[in-house]
Amino acid sequence: MPDISIEVVFPAKVYHGTLDIFLDGFKAQLLNSSYWKPNRDFGRGFYTTISIEQARMWARAMQDKLNTGNPCVLEIALFPDRLPSQPSYRIFTGISLNWAQYIYEHRTVAVDAPDPCSVHADIIIGPMADADTGKIVANGVKLKKNADWFMDKITRNHANRRLDSLKLGNQIAFGSESLAPMLQLSGYEIYQGKRWRSHG
Repeated sequence: MPDISIEVVFPAKVYHGTLDIFLDGFKAQLLNSSYWKPNRDFGRGFYTTISIEQARMWARAMQDKLNTGNPCVLEIALFPDRLPSQPSYRIFTGISLNWAQYIYEHRTVAVDAPDPCSVHADIIIGPMADADTGKIVANGVKLKKNADWFMDKITRNHANRRLDSLKLGNQIAFGSESLAPMLQLSGYEIYQGKRWRSHG
């Protein structure tokens, strides 16, 4: 049996939705684990997407939630060859019960509890959950629902229509500050005056 190594080929750029009031912090340190929150799809980490439109949606949703600042999208260039060692990966190539279970476990873990993974991967790649995941998780815990129920709910939109992996979108979560050498802020855009204004 030949020794087959797995090579992960990254896109040239990824995007992160945030607010302009946090821009200086990202310029100073792009990966800062002190700001990473628990109860995210793939656990604590810095979340990016290959879609600038998805990142714009994240930024607008953050502004709606916090009611401050302007939506801002970071453009991040990736240089995996700058890493001194090979990171560990967990890659979900599409919707599956294993993917849903992983999200459910990370979304329901107590804030002060350890990560549900015995060994948490440095980089996690996979589809995003749709609809209002927070409310779905709360209902699932209250009603003691399992991962099958959770998967059905997070793969439907607000009109209750089933979505495939392409329509859900993709996310890449960077879960270790040691990955900093491979990420470089290459630009950003801010939503002002009903349009996105780019800054190189």
